[in-house]
Amino acid sequence: MNLYTGAIAEQNAVTFRNYISNENLLKFTNKMLELEQRKELKGEFSVVFGLENKFAEAEFKQLDENLYYVNLPFSNQGSGMSFKMLVQTENKILKIVDLYFGNKDGVDTIVTGHPAVRKLHDSKLWDDQEWVDGVFEKLEKIEI
Repeated sequence: MNLYTGAIAEQNAVTFRNYISNENLLKFTNKMLELEQRKELKGEFSVVFGLENKFAEAEFKQLDENLYYVNLPFSNQGSGMSFKMLVQTENKILKIVDLYFGNKDGVDTIVTGHPAVRKLHDSKLWDDQEWVDGVFEKLEKIEI
């Protein structure tokens, strides 16, 4: 989460390969970061991104033997949001299998759905090619 928000604030190139193994989710996260960096440069966000995030108490649920839901509320300079993710163990390594930065101005909300609708519970969502194609079609239509 700090890697992502810090990359937006600092306009840095980063990789999430160590945290995300699904190629569709990795490609989406990289594209979302690129678009959100552009939005940040234009001052189009109502939230403040940075590396100095303050964290509230996380919500943590075990969904099955190897799948966990985490909701991590955080703020930067008084501007708050929440980072949600599904984490799964793969060969004794934790990997993010789904994530959501659902702020009202964010790319994630625009292309994957409003937080009231976009629930994280399916570890195979990013393997659903029809859903993934729909997400990438929406990404292509974003003009920044």
